[in-house]
Amino acid sequence: MTDAEKLIAVALAEVGYREKATNASLDDPQANHGSGNWTKYARDLAGAGYYNGNKNGFEWCDVFADWCFFRAFGPDAQRIQCQTGPLGAAVPFSAGYYQAQGRYDRTPRAGDQAFFQENGALVHTGIVIEVTADAVVTVEGNAGDRVARRVHPLTDSYVAGFGHPLFDGEKGGQEAGSSGAERVGPVQWVRVALLQRGSAGPQVKAVQRLLAGAGIADGEGKALEIDGQFGARTAAAVIAAQKKLFPAEPVQWDGQVGERTWTGLLTGMG
Repeated sequence: MTDAEKLIAVALAEVGYREKATNASLDDPQANHGSGNWTKYARDLAGAGYYNGNKNGFEWCDVFADWCFFRAFGPDAQRIQCQTGPLGAAVPFSAGYYQAQGRYDRTPRAGDQAFFQENGALVHTGIVIEVTADAVVTVEGNAGDRVARRVHPLTDSYVAGFGHPLFDGEKGGQEAGSSGAERVGPVQWVRVALLQRGSAGPQVKAVQRLLAGAGIADGEGKALEIDGQFGARTAAAVIAAQKKLFPAEPVQWDGQVGERTWTGLLTGMG
């Protein structure tokens, strides 16, 4: 069995697992189902020392993909996924790790990590289990609050690209072309947007989830609503987080989410 086949077998075995409403019955595929973003996948990776903290309660599509690699390859999983830092639970950063090693393009192969986009932002990921002439078949976590099999036409603008893992003893830094894939364009990190009052969309939701997960309230002392709209309450919560992240740098308390605040929320609020 090849490395890709091992990974695919793990992913397929999880199809049908349902997200949990609370931190209970995590190992039962169907029990306690709900929309609380609680899964066995985040629990297991936290126990293995992944990321910069426990990601249970957060969006979990990328966590599921990482768990499949961990289940298939154990401690070597992060090397195989090209992950050289603690930010693998966030879709843009996962894609960036592949890009940094020249292993990200638009040509899929079985066993790849697929990345999907909305309005130019990377928002979702899954494991490629099959490639046809005009589509990819994937297994995805957090697909309708469950692990599900999906089919995506290659012409669909939702399909952003594919990360090629370091399977079968490959070394880091190699081109993916040795597998028949052809790299498209220059290698660049996936960039997250500057978010501010008036911004909207999936990246705003990601910030709101990070803030809520860190216990940061809105400007009225209430739990922050995860609605994807960057209004006054989200700005107030961002400022509160910035004061914790950068207590000696008032210049950073601007209520905008730029590179430093993105990095702080992902690494310093866990």
